[in-house]
Amino acid sequence: MLDAGCGTGRVMIRLAELGYDCVGVDRDASMLAVARRQAPELLWAQADLATLDPAELRIAADFDLVVAAGNIFPLLAPGTEAEVVRRLAATLRPGGLLVAGFGLDAAHLPVPPTITLPEYDAHCAAAGLTLADRFATWDADPYHGGGYAVSVHRAS
Repeated sequence: MLDAGCGTGRVMIRLAELGYDCVGVDRDASMLAVARRQAPELLWAQADLATLDPAELRIAADFDLVVAAGNIFPLLAPGTEAEVVRRLAATLRPGGLLVAGFGLDAAHLPVPPTITLPEYDAHCAAAGLTLADRFATWDADPYHGGGYAVSVHRAS
């Protein structure tokens, strides 16, 4: 499992506790330092998701799961969203899942909204990913519109 934009490692540490083999990637060295202190046994890598190269980081490029939690997509540098989706999709094995949760309006974001669900879905489709499911929360509540979505896309 790849935790894209892992920050201080909260999500990845929990998934590792549940038995997943995990790699965390974030561009913020100070957040990675916190993650490394909390779980030094896990693999943490510093990289910008817009230029992510698994070979350069010496990590696998055939993940079953890529998780982008914590409003990763709305916080990306404007104009990099499609490239980030493409690079994350390239790390998935066939049938692997990209799961991304992010806010869609001012009530669910610390910054003004920068990406819509149709835009995100189009980036995923261009990267060879198919929408498998969408939820309103990380607890899998049904999505019927609203200001937050968790999208699950599958690699071909």
